[in-house]
Amino acid sequence: MYRTPMSTDALTRLDRALLDLRRFLAAPPVVADRGRPVELSTVLVLDAVLAAGETGALVRDVAGRLDVAPSTASRLVDRAVLVGAVVKVPGENARQVRVEATDEGRALAARAVEHRQTQLARVLDGWTAQEQGALVNSLEHLARSARGVGQAGDPPSQLRGPSSGRRPS
Repeated sequence: MYRTPMSTDALTRLDRALLDLRRFLAAPPVVADRGRPVELSTVLVLDAVLAAGETGALVRDVAGRLDVAPSTASRLVDRAVLVGAVVKVPGENARQVRVEATDEGRALAARAVEHRQTQLARVLDGWTAQEQGALVNSLEHLARSARGVGQAGDPPSQLRGPSSGRRPS
């Protein structure tokens, strides 16, 4: 089946819409029990750790799930540790650190999901079931298509400046 490439105008509109929708990924407007603000990175680390199952995830697995360099993942995990969302457990060797969600982290993850779903329900109020279904199907299709595109091991991005040796994160 032949598919027509998306027009530049449509790509521009989709890009703008995705940037505008970033607020739905934001951490819930609360602070962790330790009194520190919760950052989006902590919610993303929790998602990666919880997706790995009861045994937690290695830092390198968090890096893969978040599509960032292992050093960036390590810093993000450290931020999540500071707010009590996760703990680091030594692995079989010094280079392997396992990350596990705490009870506080699980509660935070649940609040984040509830926050996003509440926001989405408000936005989609008044949409027909058919419109909602089409949106869900299209976004799931987009997410499946996007997996594996732009992975950490890919060649450097054109976004990197000429003197920058760092990968955008």
